[in-house]
Amino acid sequence: MEMKEVRNLDGRLVCRLDATTGTVEIKIKNCTTLIKRHPDGTIDVVNLKDKVA
Repeated sequence: MEMKEVRNLDGRLVCRLDATTGTVEIKIKNCTTLIKRHPDGTIDVVNLKDKVA
């Protein structure tokens, strides 16, 4: 899955976008939020926590 990086005016990474699948990935500290758009217009939101080493 090829992800395009979206950055703000300060050059900081805001999210990554996969235009093919319609998935947006937002990562803040150890939490990742995946937002996926389906062809029928519904949206899935999945929140993941990184495992501590």
